[in-house]
Order: sequence, then structure tokens, then C-alpha cells
Amino acid sequence: MAQSMFNLDTIRKAKQSYKANPTTAPSTSSRVNPVQAMSQATSLVPTKTMTPTTAASAAQKMVAATTTPSRTEQTLGNISSAVNTPFTYDADSDPAYQAAVKAAQQNLAVNQKNTNAQLRATGQGKSSYSETVANQLANQTTENIANNILPQYAQQAYGRYQDNIANQGNLYGLQYQQDVTTPQNEAQLTGNYLPPEAKTAINNLLGLKTQAETKGITAGERSVLSTEADKLRSQLKSLGIDPSFYGADKTAAQASSNNPGIRTLAGQSQDLSAQAQALAKQEQEYNQGITNAQLTGVMPDGSKTTAEQQRQLTNLWTVAEQTGSIPDGLATMYGLPKGTETLAAKQFAQQLAISQQNADTSSGSLELSRDNAAWDQQTSIIDAEAKAQQAAAKTMTPQDYAKSYVNPIAKYKDGKITNKNDVIAAISMGAGSYTDAQLDQLFNQYQITDTDVKAYQKAYGLGE
Repeated sequence: MAQSMFNLDTIRKAKQSYKANPTTAPSTSSRVNPVQAMSQATSLVPTKTMTPTTAASAAQKMVAATTTPSRTEQTLGNISSAVNTPFTYDADSDPAYQAAVKAAQQNLAVNQKNTNAQLRATGQGKSSYSETVANQLANQTTENIANNILPQYAQQAYGRYQDNIANQGNLYGLQYQQDVTTPQNEAQLTGNYLPPEAKTAINNLLGLKTQAETKGITAGERSVLSTEADKLRSQLKSLGIDPSFYGADKTAAQASSNNPGIRTLAGQSQDLSAQAQALAKQEQEYNQGITNAQLTGVMPDGSKTTAEQQRQLTNLWTVAEQTGSIPDGLATMYGLPKGTETLAAKQFAQQLAISQQNADTSSGSLELSRDNAAWDQQTSIIDAEAKAQQAAAKTMTPQDYAKSYVNPIAKYKDGKITNKNDVIAAISMGAGSYTDAQLDQLFNQYQITDTDVKAYQKAYGLGE
């Protein structure tokens, strides 16, 4: 291999300085990185690697193709990766720099050729002097590459590095505006909000359903898709979205027709206002119906009001008094022969009313007798239970008595007794068999205070 005409050690040292210390590149104050601090503080969770069985490997590829993170998350990951990757400049892979080096090499060859021609013209052809001049030209070119050309192209590469980060930041801003800010603004107008996470999960679910409906898919592949879909449905549920619209019983077409969303506070307020207006309208219509019924004697369903029925009955009797015979309508109402004279009709109506009253009285007496019998039976049961509790108290310790006769009736809410009077009554049944200290212990066990006992005595007229 021919020896290079450049001092390669000088160029290599210059290249290494840009790799090891990119801050030696000239500063570009016009370029800013608005997302660097945010990206450096962002923790990106690595994607869990799954190792599916051979039968389900194809389905796993489907899952990977459909269950992707949101584009804002992807862009933020790209920004974080770019910011956390130190800037390095590889001149060997920069075609622009290589072209500049090649041009410098060509210029050096031309200069050396011209210099040699001039030296030969003066009789100094291939001499030590001509070699010295050639080396001086090569060293000058090497220094120019190391001090001027290399920094220039390294600076351009550093600019592209910063521009990439800035462009990624701008892209993130645009995506955030479209995916987050715009839906929030729409939610203020419509009252429905769909978080970006939910939108991504829904899109992924629809993608999984489409894959599951692909012709020729195997049971193993469908099982993998179903497992991933269950995870996404759980995620939707945690975000407040009803996952039943995207259940296994729904096709991709059916699921995509749903328009999900979480009702915002403003939307809920609108709903409550609409409900209040509907109730107010119903109440107004009801009151108007009552007013109309009072004026017309006809209910909204077409039936007569009680007042109207009484008025019509009075009118029929008035007609009967004036004509001396019962009108057909009144005769039909009481089951009288048409044309019945008035006095006989009145007597029949009076007798009918008396019979009905006697029947009502007999029925009331029968019900009263039944109530008295039920009361006596209930009283006997209560007395028997009280005697059984008192007898048991004589042979039981206070704690055993409490377990058997007090605990079953005690009711609690948030750790507090809600039926203290019932508990006091149950303890009082066995009071005669225990000392005051033992009773105080029972009352304390069930959170019964002196105030509670006095209230119980007052409520049942027992005195203090």
C-alpha cells in the first residue's frame, strides 16, 4: 500500500478530540433543546419480552404489530434516546468530509507536481530540497484538514444532531396538541373526554379483533390475541371506560361503531340540569292535569274524578225528585227496574247503604278479632322468650349470656351500635342475675352509656 501523503496521526488526534469532547465544537446559540431536561427526567419502561410457544409465535407477531404505545410516547422515547446519546463525529462515515479530504489531496498533488516542475527547471529535480518542500506542502495540507476542514464538518454534524433533537421536540409538541390538548378542548364543549391512553388501547383492541377475524387463524394464535385483548380491556376499565363494548362477543365492526368517553364534571352538571328540567316539566304537567281535572271533572286518562261522579249522581237524584221516577242511568247504577218510583228507589238505596255498612262493620270486627289474637300470640311469644332469657341468665356467665342473647340482635355500622335500645332491652332481661359491676361491663362492651340508658327509660316510660 502506498504511504499517505498526509500526517495521519495529526488528523486522528483531531478526530478523537471531537469524539471524546464534543464541547470543543463551536457553540450554536441559535439552536435550543427545549425538551432536554424533560427527556432526561423521563423514565421509560422497557417492553416486556414474551416467548410464545411455537403454535402461537405468528399470533405474537400480530400482537407486536397492533399493541403499540401512543405516538407521543414513541416520540418522547426518541427524544430521550437522542438526548442521552452523547454527540460523536465519525469523519470516516461522513461523505462530505471525505469529499473535502479528497479535494485537498488532489490540490496537494497538483501543488507538489507544479513545485517539482519548477525545481527541475532550476536544476534541483529530485533532491533533498524537493523532498523537504513536498513534505512541507503535505504538512500544511494536513494541518488545514485538522484545524479547518475537520472542525467545519464536525460543526455541521453537531448542528444536525441538535436540529434532530429540536425537530423531535417540535413533533412532540404538535402530537401533544392533537392527541391531548385538542381532546381536552373538545371535552369542554361536548362534556365527553377520551384519554390518550384509552384511545390507544381501543385502537389496539380493534387491531387485535381484526387479526382474530382473519381467515385461517389457528386456535393458538387466537388465544394469544385474546390474552392481550383481556389486558387492554382491564386497562380501559381502570380508565373509567366500559370495556363491555369491546368484549369477546363483539366483532371488530360492532366495537368500532361505539363512541366511548368519560363524562366530564361539566358534562355531568349538564346532565343534572337536564334531569332537573325534565322533572320540573313533569311536575308542571302533573299540576296542570290536576287543575284541568278540577275544572272539567275528567282525569288525563279519561276517567271521571270523584267530585264529578258525585255531581252526576246528585244530578240524577235531582231528576228523580223532579220526575217522580228513577232515571235509567240511576236505575242501572243501583240495579233497579227502569221506571221505579222515587220513594221506593230511595228506600232501596238506603237499605243498600245500611247493608253495606253492616257488612263493613262485620268485616272490621273480624279483622279486629284477628289482630287481637295475633297480638296475644305475639305477647305470649315475647313473654316466653323473656322468661327463657331470665332463666338462662341464672346459669350463664355475663359473657356467655351476651354471646347467646345480645350478639344476635346487635347491629353495627362503621363499628358503632345502631340499635342501642334493643341491646339495652336484651341486657335488661338478665339484669336480675348479675351484679351492677357485671352489668356495667356488659353495657361498656356494647358502647352503652348512662345517657343511652336514660334515653331508653324515658322512651318506654320506665323512669330513672
